Parts: sequence; structure tokens; C-alpha cells
Amino acid sequence: MKTLISEIGILASRVGTARSILLHLALLAAFGVWIPYVKGVDFLDSQVLGAYACLGLLFAAPATVQAFPPNFATSFEEAWARVFSAVLYGEVVTAAFIGAGIATVYWTHRGRFVPQPDWETLARCALFGLGAAAMLASLAALIAVRFSRRAAMLCLRVAFFGLLVLYFERGQRLTEVGLIDAAACLVVAGLFIELLRRACR
Repeated sequence: MKTLISEIGILASRVGTARSILLHLALLAAFGVWIPYVKGVDFLDSQVLGAYACLGLLFAAPATVQAFPPNFATSFEEAWARVFSAVLYGEVVTAAFIGAGIATVYWTHRGRFVPQPDWETLARCALFGLGAAAMLASLAALIAVRFSRRAAMLCLRVAFFGLLVLYFERGQRLTEVGLIDAAACLVVAGLFIELLRRACR
């Protein structure tokens, strides 16, 4: 637990720099205000919110890689704490985007009828997004420990490109994900964590 708290503190200190804060505010303004403002009530569509619910993996995986300094031995306790803290960070950012986006739509359409989001679908997509973030973050940690940070970032770029293509081709099916899909991601993440434990020996 002490290691986990320490790693969360280290991540918070990296995110807390002036440059990082400005970057996050710019992203929040773009994804949490501008896009919802432009899309209006269409932002509350399940496919849009479902995609937002999966944004955590775009933040968690790179944050995981950055947590591993090059040429330094890493214990398994430190490694899984870094994965956990990075996934937590990604989900906090995702929640901020979704919360700000929904608030923007309701604020800009106050006095008019605004349909409620499909909370059940959003919850399922959020669980799937959490599982996917954990899977990709644990894979990134494994590659960073076993090979290098550079190799991990290269693999992430390929993965992100593949996910982008998949979303454009099959994005309409994102709202169909369920607990089985989320559980499958967590099982794969568990496999990567086990391989990470062996790599840290």
C-alpha cells in the first residue's frame, strides 16, 4: 500500500507541473466543452458517450510507460503500482471529460428538453473502457520492463492506430459491449501482470 501511495504521488507530481496542467485544461476545454457544445444533444448519444468512456486507455498506457525510468531495475510491487496509478489517472480524466461534456450540453440547452443519456449503456462502456485501459497499461509496462520504454511507446502507437481503424470500422458496435467483454479484458490484463511479475524477478 505504501508503494501504491508513493507511485500515485509521483504521478500526481508529474501531472501537476504548469505545462501538464495547461495541457489538461486545453484537453478538457476541447473534449469537455467545445465538442459537446458543437454536437449539442447529439453528444448524449450512446455511441459518442461510449467512445468517451473508453478514452482512459489513451492516457493510462502512455502514463504507465513514462513511469518506468530507463536503465533502472524495477520491483514487481513498483511495477503493478505504476500500472494501477496510471489506470486510475486515465479513468479520472475520462470521468472529467464525460462530466464536463454532459454538464455543457445541459447548460447550453437549459430551458429546453434534453434527453437523458442511456446510463446503463454508458456504465457498460465505462467498465469495458476500464478493462481495456488495464489491459493496455499492463502490456505497456511489460514491454517497458522486458525491452525498453521506446519499444513500449512504439507498440502503443501501433495499438492506437489499430484501435482508431477499428473504431471507424466497427464503432457502432461499441454500445453492445457488456460485462463479458470487460471481464475478458481484465483476464488478459491479469495475464500481462503475471508475465510482468516474472519479468521483474
